[in-house]
Amino acid sequence: MKNVVLITRDECAYCDNAKALLKMNNIKFTEYHMGLDYTREEVLEKYPTQKTLPIVLINDELIGGYTELFDRLRGKDEIQ
Repeated sequence: MKNVVLITRDECAYCDNAKALLKMNNIKFTEYHMGLDYTREEVLEKYPTQKTLPIVLINDELIGGYTELFDRLRGKDEIQ
């Protein structure tokens, strides 16, 4: 099983959609909250190319955000 991590924030529709998509596909994930688990500055320093939330990591590899996660699942890429 692959390790899926989301970095999210409150009141973020794409964050909520990513969590729902993973749950619908029975994929377990760990969620970290920006502002609670990470500061904005820490997130920007660690993932400078990622300008939006959620930040989706699979096995510690940045895959992008909600759209990239959706595309991976639609393409039936194995992430479980």
